[in-house]
Amino acid sequence: MKNKSLLLLLFLALVTMISLEARLMSAAEINSKENVSLAMRKSSEYFRNKLAVHGGYVYYYSLDLRERWGEGKAGPDQIWVQPPGTPTVGLAYLSAYKATGDSFYLDAATDAALALIYGQLKSGGWTNSVEFNPKSRLTAAYRNGKGRGRNNSTLDDGISQSAIRLLIHVDQAHQFQNQKIHEAAEIALNALLAAQFPVGAFPQVWTEPVNKVAPKAGNFPEYDWRTEGRIKNYWDYYTLNDGLAGYVSTVLIEAYEIYQDPRYQQAVF
Repeated sequence: MKNKSLLLLLFLALVTMISLEARLMSAAEINSKENVSLAMRKSSEYFRNKLAVHGGYVYYYSLDLRERWGEGKAGPDQIWVQPPGTPTVGLAYLSAYKATGDSFYLDAATDAALALIYGQLKSGGWTNSVEFNPKSRLTAAYRNGKGRGRNNSTLDDGISQSAIRLLIHVDQAHQFQNQKIHEAAEIALNALLAAQFPVGAFPQVWTEPVNKVAPKAGNFPEYDWRTEGRIKNYWDYYTLNDGLAGYVSTVLIEAYEIYQDPRYQQAVF
């Protein structure tokens, strides 16, 4: 009888300890979530209030914030499009918004999207950076008319792809009610589709819709390819470098999921 009573007491003590430990773990988890949320908000506020230029970002910042770098040293009014620049930061804000519901993050992502829209080219895509000083030689042929120079939309290094991804996801987050973002996303996607060759491939760069040349069967050249038939403007032809086709496919799949436009699905298949 004594043994049974002792076992019962031990069992009750164990249950009590487990219950107390569970309550402590639960409190710790809640505290951890609060700490994570606070840290995330603090770092995001620093990014948005201290690092952003015209709503956009570059790769690196010196500790005193006097120097900013993308692939090269960035000017005071320059932001980077090429990852991990403005689209990357904007998508991080958007993920935080989806996780927390805090409109601060959606506002920050919207700022980044609008910064990209400023630098959207007349050809519909983007080059590696955006220059907000209209007098700078680093501007390009922006759709808003505030730049001059080249009109080279590029898919190299995920540049236009990442910009489009941010725009379409921010467009969705606004339930397609932000006209400026919705329009820019449509222009970019239409330009991307127009840059696709009939065979399904994409060039590295486009300035206008590609020529719809009929596909030809593959063959080996009759000349010595090491010394003859070299093409300088390789960027105008089918490109696989840097995972271009895969990243474009990701963009088109996400665009189809968001807009349910069959053109985006057909472009992948």
